[in-house]
Amino acid sequence: MLLGFGVKNYFSFKEGVEVSLKERAKDSSELQAIDILCVKGANGSGKTNLLKIISFMHHFCCDSFKLKPEDIIGVESFFEKDEPSEFYIDFTIDETQYRYELSITDTNVLRETLFRKKQRFVKIIERIDDEITLRINEFEDIDIIKLRSNASLISTAHQYEVESINPIYYFFSSIISNVTMYGRYSEKWELSSVAELYYKDKSRFSFMKELIKKCDLGIYDIKIKKRKDETNSDIFYPEFIHKTNNSHKKLLYRNQSSGTRALFTQLWIYEAILDEGGVLVLDEFDINLHPHILPLLLELFKNKKINKHNSQLIFTTHNTQIIDSLGKYKVFLVNKEDNESYGYRLDEIPGEMIRNDRPISPLYDSGKIGGVPEL
Repeated sequence: MLLGFGVKNYFSFKEGVEVSLKERAKDSSELQAIDILCVKGANGSGKTNLLKIISFMHHFCCDSFKLKPEDIIGVESFFEKDEPSEFYIDFTIDETQYRYELSITDTNVLRETLFRKKQRFVKIIERIDDEITLRINEFEDIDIIKLRSNASLISTAHQYEVESINPIYYFFSSIISNVTMYGRYSEKWELSSVAELYYKDKSRFSFMKELIKKCDLGIYDIKIKKRKDETNSDIFYPEFIHKTNNSHKKLLYRNQSSGTRALFTQLWIYEAILDEGGVLVLDEFDINLHPHILPLLLELFKNKKINKHNSQLIFTTHNTQIIDSLGKYKVFLVNKEDNESYGYRLDEIPGEMIRNDRPISPLYDSGKIGGVPEL
């Protein structure tokens, strides 16, 4: 599970930001990982840039080996500040806690370090420039790899089929995000591809259908059909069955509401994360969705009978009322001053302004806790 992450000198975060996904367990002094984190802030405050931190580490640790040797890495410092960007991410694998740290420019990895915690954090692998300068015996199989200045040690070791690095690689590969270095990925999945996925995967199809039926009271059933195109290839498409006056009417995808269309093309991602475990990172996850649908999506992660693998959801939204149901440990605010972003979780606000016995949204709307535009 993801426990926290942070960065310095990356996009609009000049001096840095640290995000904790831990809260104190009920009736205990122990800290436990939270399942949901809502990121709020004004337009242009840096909310999407915060999500880019996680997305970048996923792509760098999983896919950077695919870059050509002369390619840039794709990390952007604060207004092209001539200093490296510094990342960290804390996570657990099978109850063991790890920390990954990265110092990087757009052309070179300067340092890559993996720590593991038993009683305290201890270095288990370290890479300086293009040389592995430390590794414990458990990771002796990484000696076969040849490092490259624009590729992660983790991505490289995975390509060399180094088995000892697989648990670390699989943690990063379990992150799914709709954010790239350029912002929210807005290109829609091709309808036929999504319909084919549901056609072939009955579990994901049932998951999608039952949720849409709960959200769209006009839909009685959904079927996935296929036909041949002019090249004799299979084309998959959905039919939405509406019940009216004791009869059934078939309507196509284009005849559905924007909310129903959004759910149809996106719910497979939720099912994949819940089924396999991981972190789902979504910018503006509620676009085209009625506010009453949002609690239903959040409940997928809150309900341990559904979320059996402790999957996590991190999202941005302009819906304010949702923060009242989440509380101070699950809401992170991003602000900007002099074009520099900074952030804090609601429980970090001093005093007793944030209390469990009253809603948070009025305080947010009033601007008393930040995260709103100054108009």
